[in-house]
Amino acid sequence: MEINNVFICNVCARPSDQDPSAVYIQAYKGGEKVHICTSCIPHVIHGSGEVVQPNSKIQKES
Repeated sequence: MEINNVFICNVCARPSDQDPSAVYIQAYKGGEKVHICTSCIPHVIHGSGEVVQPNSKIQKES
């Protein structure tokens, strides 16, 4: 998800302002735009989309 130009991974909840070298990929899950950091992409590709959390849950944790 994106809040104030900061991307937050919808898998691990890592914000882009804490790791400037991280790359975030935009995707859609259930019609909702999500962002996934490259460290978490293998979990989604080789595992399941179930690891991707909805924006509402990420926002509560932030």
